Amino acid sequence: MPFSETEIALLKTSVVLQDIPPAEVLEAVAAYPERQFGLPPNQVFIEIGEVEPGLYIIGHGTVEMFVLDADGKEKILDFARTGGTLAEETLFSDRPLQYSARSLTQAAVLHLPNSLVSEWIARYPAFSRRLMSLVAARISFLYKDMLTFCTKRATARLVCYVVCHFDRAPTTPDGSYSLHLAIPRHKLASRLGISDSHLSRSFRELQNEGLIVPQGHGYFIPNVPALSRYVCPAGCDF
Repeated sequence: MPFSETEIALLKTSVVLQDIPPAEVLEAVAAYPERQFGLPPNQVFIEIGEVEPGLYIIGHGTVEMFVLDADGKEKILDFARTGGTLAEETLFSDRPLQYSARSLTQAAVLHLPNSLVSEWIARYPAFSRRLMSLVAARISFLYKDMLTFCTKRATARLVCYVVCHFDRAPTTPDGSYSLHLAIPRHKLASRLGISDSHLSRSFRELQNEGLIVPQGHGYFIPNVPALSRYVCPAGCDF
C-alpha cells in the first residue's frame, strides 16, 4: 500500500537518508510502491536467512527482531523504532540476515533494494559513511549489551537498557526523567534474557527504593544519577 504524505514526510527525516537529496528520496519511494509496507501489529515482514535483503527504514511504529532457539522458543533480540533501520549490516558482507523482523505496533516500513542502496553508496560518499557508522554503532551496542548480559543482574540489565542505554543516561536540568514504555512486559523480559517474574521483581525493587514511580504507561524517575549509581555503584563500566 503506497505511503501517505505524512509517512513520506517522516521517512524524509530519517537520519540514514539525510545525505540523499530529498527529490531522490521521493523518487525512490514512488518507484517502489510494492516495497512500501503498511503493517498491522504482529506481522512478520523479514525472514531470517535472507541474502542481500537490502535496507529497511521504519517510517513510523515499532518493530521487533527475533530468532527461534533449538527448541523453537522465540527470543527477542531488540526493537527498532521510527527512523531506525534494519539489515544495514548485510550491505557490507555476504552473510545472510541473522534475524526475522515483525511489527510490534502498526508500522510503515520502506524497503530499498540492494541495487539502489549500492548506487547511492557509489554516488554519495557521506551516505556510505553514515551507513558504516550505523554498522559500527550496532557492533559497539552489541558488545556492551553482551557484557551487561554476562555480568549484571536483572535490575541492572533493565536500567541499562531502558534508561541509560549502557552509557547514555538521560540528562535534564533537574535530574528527573519520564520514561514511556510501549513494549509489553513479556517482550521486554525476553529482550533482557530474564523471566517475566524476574522483570516484575526488578520493577518492584526500584519502586520500593523510590527510584522509579509508576506514571501512566511508563515511569517517572526522580533522580537519574541516583538510579544509575544504584545499579552501577562504581559508575558506568564502559
